[in-house]
Amino acid sequence: MKNILIILFVLIKLNFLSAQENTPMTDKPIGMPFPELKAETLSGIDMKYPDDVKGKITLILMAFKRETQRKIDSWLEPFSKTFENDTTVQFFEIPMLAGAWKLMSPIIDGGMRSGIPKQKHGNVTTFYGNVNKYCELLGIEDKSDGYVFLLDKNGVIQWRSNGFASEEKLKELFDNIQSLKTN
Repeated sequence: MKNILIILFVLIKLNFLSAQENTPMTDKPIGMPFPELKAETLSGIDMKYPDDVKGKITLILMAFKRETQRKIDSWLEPFSKTFENDTTVQFFEIPMLAGAWKLMSPIIDGGMRSGIPKQKHGNVTTFYGNVNKYCELLGIEDKSDGYVFLLDKNGVIQWRSNGFASEEKLKELFDNIQSLKTN
């Protein structure tokens, strides 16, 4: 088991190194539909974004590296506390892994399942595929950062941010959510 973990660590580290290549910069994608993305939740449900999240305001949190989780959590913890009983708002974390990792997906997803509380398994969808395509479509410049996208009920991106959450950024996010709820 220890050897498998070492091999997994080395493979993940190699993925992080290969993910550091520069990606094209695009304008921030405010006002465009979230690009079609197919992934599977840790609870085994196939998801197709944005179709499967339409009807609710949705917060999408994307990470390309394991080290980004603290940034994602800085958004998710206050969001979850604020909207935990609000059935009109939902969230999904999407770890973005290059397609070469698909062969290791049972091990990677299993590791995530063991480290993430079971009640959140339906909110974590792992993507294995062409991550550069999504970087280009979503204006993602730095794969070592965490990215947050707020979608309206039609799956259209209404707001985005990256990095660690701050009081100011969280206020902006929450104000945008309230605005979307009244429209």
